[in-house]
Amino acid sequence: MRWQAGIMSAAFLAACATADAPRPATQAPSWPTLSRFSSEAEFLRYVADAAAARDARRELGAFAGKQSVEPECPPDDPACLGEEAEEAIVVTGSRIRQRDFQTTSPIASVGAEAMTNAQITNVQTAGVDEGDIVKMIGPYLIVLQDGRLFSIDTGQSAADLRFVDRMNVYRRSTADIWYDEMLVNGNRIVVTGYSYGEDATEFSVFSLSEDGRFTRESVYYLSSDDYYDTENYATRLVGGNLVIYTPLDVSEIDTSERPRWPLVRRWLRDGEERAVATSGRSLFDARDIYRPIQATTSPTIHTISVCPLGSTRAGDELDCRSTAIAGPGMREFYVSNDHVYLWLSHAPGYYGYLRSQFDRARCDARLPGSFGYAGEAALFQISLRDGRPRAMFVRGHPYDQMSFEATGDTLYALSVWTDPNCRDRPEDLPLRFLATPLSAFSTRPQAAAQALYTLLPSPGGAAMENRFAQGHLVYGGRERWTSYPPQDESDLSARIVAVPTANPRAAAILEAPHNLIRVESIGVRAVLTGYRDDSALSISVLDLQDTPRLTDTVRLEGRYESENRSHAFNASVDEHGAGLFGLPTVHVERRAGRWWWNSESSDLSFLSVGRDGRIAPLGELTSDSEESMNPGYSCEVSCIDWYGNSRPIFVRDRAFALSGVELIEGMVREGRIAEIGRVNFTAPPPRRTKH
Repeated sequence: MRWQAGIMSAAFLAACATADAPRPATQAPSWPTLSRFSSEAEFLRYVADAAAARDARRELGAFAGKQSVEPECPPDDPACLGEEAEEAIVVTGSRIRQRDFQTTSPIASVGAEAMTNAQITNVQTAGVDEGDIVKMIGPYLIVLQDGRLFSIDTGQSAADLRFVDRMNVYRRSTADIWYDEMLVNGNRIVVTGYSYGEDATEFSVFSLSEDGRFTRESVYYLSSDDYYDTENYATRLVGGNLVIYTPLDVSEIDTSERPRWPLVRRWLRDGEERAVATSGRSLFDARDIYRPIQATTSPTIHTISVCPLGSTRAGDELDCRSTAIAGPGMREFYVSNDHVYLWLSHAPGYYGYLRSQFDRARCDARLPGSFGYAGEAALFQISLRDGRPRAMFVRGHPYDQMSFEATGDTLYALSVWTDPNCRDRPEDLPLRFLATPLSAFSTRPQAAAQALYTLLPSPGGAAMENRFAQGHLVYGGRERWTSYPPQDESDLSARIVAVPTANPRAAAILEAPHNLIRVESIGVRAVLTGYRDDSALSISVLDLQDTPRLTDTVRLEGRYESENRSHAFNASVDEHGAGLFGLPTVHVERRAGRWWWNSESSDLSFLSVGRDGRIAPLGELTSDSEESMNPGYSCEVSCIDWYGNSRPIFVRDRAFALSGVELIEGMVREGRIAEIGRVNFTAPPPRRTKH
């Protein structure tokens, strides 16, 4: 369920073996090459063997804790060298000056030529669109909210702003389903949700007419467990193809019966309890599943499906090509223009907190942060063209999906070198920078050489934010997992690290005027947000041209950031990094935790940044959704905004704020943003005219 998915947000690791080698009773089978199961019977034997190994581990765990092993320190591991390791890091940097919110600054000159951001979603990789709650088709902004689609015509100016149409994505008010993400391709709209009643991911396909009206085309069910992630998005759109990640828990398979393999089914009508659908088309069966290359006692089938979104003919099934890989349950994935990268690692017990004596004894021989201490994992590269996977073995685990970037010949990744099976999370995260040529991926996976990992400076806390921007990996830390402001100086971490991807040993460490709760890319610069105290949200700009340097910091007094997803931020800047950006904020400190189940709408704070990197706060477009909601409107389905509900939107030379069920347009006048138009889309939509 959603609450469980929210708790399970860390990735953990384990070792691998080969199915052909002698195998301890506590270790599940694995294979040395990427190959598929030869038959259903072989797959079921694997499921039974994994379950038997899990039972053996539980029985042996009580005795393993009595073992005592001296820690090992490989002589070539810089993490074991103490102070000498720090000397191996080439550090450059500078100190930022603090500037108060009230100080005046020149407003960036933002003309039409600067506002060229046709993509209204803050995506991680150019050319790879991500599912979100707001998209644009022609002049129409399409909003996904409360299990409904809303169409708002932006026209040519604020005077043209009007609510056009509304349609329920759901068919029944009693549906146990959460509608999360939306993608558009041409005039077609795909809404992704998870149906607990159908145990399936649901795709609803709509088309938008030239006058902004919705037509439902079709609905599909894709068998899966819940895909929800507190930060990452499950859907991408690459070259007109829908890319979707879905998991399937192997523990639910009864080895005494023939498995029911995942299907793609087309919805026909709603029955009394469940939907009536076509018999469907199989996504995969046992002979399509790639055998695990990692030994795991709790396997999951991780599936990447690529579904073309061309024209749909009545009665057709959704034609998806799926790649299914068996492996440990914890995952992080990243989508480039050519591949999906899937990093699989282990979790130490149910919900990540059950630690057996067996694990503790096994880990006592390793020092935190060392090469031997970092858990082993597998990194898969899946081609978007033909679905074929290749892989390599890696160490540690990515902090989140922002820890990846791929170029034409190299994959870069930030790896946290811990194994939570062994110890609690350290106060300072040990980090490594992995730069591997794409040619290193193989159908007979090899371990990434230790030389491919570069020791990185600590982020200065137990939690961090990171993002690739302008040829750099930028990251920084904070003391606590939550995003609440620090209560005193001892609770403050204020370090920013900029790592050139071409030379990761030349990391620049900069003293920051606040901790970090967000890192975003805006052209040649990065925007950093965080807190120095509990009275204001601080926002800084990091210039990444030449030597990284902080150009300015402002404080939004009495303001707190209220949403944590990357899509809550957006910007429109020119090639010099000058323009506008915005993010959701509130006056109430209790919402500074940015919890994903919070469904209250936020205000949108807007700021300008000049060519010199100076920031000027422009004020807020303020929400009054609760006060102005139409009394006849109510939410029936998907009434928790797990993906947030507030977004800054930039369309050509216009700025909008989506705040709950309102769309507000603003204009910058004399250094402040002022409201010039507002639409509340809880009112009944205009009646459709008959042609």
